[in-house]
Amino acid sequence: MKNLQNKTAVITGGNSGIGLATVKVLKERGAKVLFTGRNRDTVAAAAKETGTTGVVADQSDLKQIENLVQRTSQELGKVDILFLNAGTLKMIPFEQVTEEMFDQFIKINQKGVYFTIQKFLPILNDNAAIILISGGGTKALSPPGSSLHIQAKSAVNAMARTLTLELAPRGIRINAILASAIKTEMLKHSGVSEETISQIHKKLNEVIPVKRTGKAEDVAKLVAFLASDEAGYINGAEYVIDGGFARKAVF
Repeated sequence: MKNLQNKTAVITGGNSGIGLATVKVLKERGAKVLFTGRNRDTVAAAAKETGTTGVVADQSDLKQIENLVQRTSQELGKVDILFLNAGTLKMIPFEQVTEEMFDQFIKINQKGVYFTIQKFLPILNDNAAIILISGGGTKALSPPGSSLHIQAKSAVNAMARTLTLELAPRGIRINAILASAIKTEMLKHSGVSEETISQIHKKLNEVIPVKRTGKAEDVAKLVAFLASDEAGYINGAEYVIDGGFARKAVF
């Protein structure tokens, strides 16, 4: 299936997890892909593995966002698909959150998303698709220690809703994906121990209605659909992808 043939795509945070899976799926479906990551080695490895263009860029730095737009313009020209996937996860008790932690988290997960969209607007084609990754917990589950994560992701959801009308004159669609219970390295990077992660996934496999945690490829395929012409009438929507986890009354 080559339903993204001749499309150009930019994926932030594309060197691992959901981002890397999406790089692969979009390329398989015909898109020319450029992705970003913060770690030079993993970006280089992912670019080699996928045969796509990798750029080292930090979403929390507006100057680097501007440089990314310039590089993208040189590599791809105009952009048809913008998938804002880059972000961090930090699970920490509310009373332990410092101002420094708060500011850095917001810079990456909220401010960075906002200004990446803004800076890319001049090189987005009319009728382009913007897709934002968010957290399924914003709809139902807000576990202890998630105050930083949930409030930032709620803001991302609000961007999808509020920018819908502002971008409509150019036919640009914007949608959010609320993903949760997806098996990636994110929990590990947030400081959760391997033993705890194993216990979490074991429990999730028991309680999620489809009896498994999600795979990065599950989200990637939804991104590919929302980026395609088949989703041309979908705009300002929030897609929950969690195997029905949010419908469980008790965890």
